[in-house]
Amino acid sequence: MEQATLKKMRTKQIAVSNLIVCIMIVAFFILFQMFDIRFTHFFLCLGFIMLFLSIYGFIKKGSTKSFIPIFEQIAIYEKEKLGEEWEKEKRSENISRVVLSGLMFLQSFSFQDVTNPFLNIQPILLLFLLFVTLALINLSMLYRFRKIDRSTEGELKGFTKESNMMSLVLGLLSAIIIVGFIVTFLLP
Repeated sequence: MEQATLKKMRTKQIAVSNLIVCIMIVAFFILFQMFDIRFTHFFLCLGFIMLFLSIYGFIKKGSTKSFIPIFEQIAIYEKEKLGEEWEKEKRSENISRVVLSGLMFLQSFSFQDVTNPFLNIQPILLLFLLFVTLALINLSMLYRFRKIDRSTEGELKGFTKESNMMSLVLGLLSAIIIVGFIVTFLLP
């Protein structure tokens, strides 16, 4: 694929991904303001969504089909570029979603006695979470683009394992940052 076409495709991917995240967070915020949504209901719904996505992913297997055309175009390119690693990565994503789904169901169960609705969450926390989420998504996408687009076939062996380790490190780092923000700015 030509460099100019690839750059244009990756730019569209970043724009669409950021737009989707922003729309989802704003939609959740509006829903939380309109309805009395409890933590237990939120985590239960999130668990079902993650479970549905993982089951859909297992059924879909090696298909590159997507509702959003740019994501389908990227899946075709990355499947061709990554080869066997692409299949490993998709399988790993689906297993991670199943685990996250279980964690969300566990959270739903553990928050049953909490009566505070989401209305009590301060907007500054939501803005901070939006900022951290967008920063992490963009950093991980840029790392992924650089790694995939600049590599040759042989260099991508073990890519899935490496990207999973990087995700784990970023996840732990973001958890530390979010807890630090909450303790520093929201608890006092």
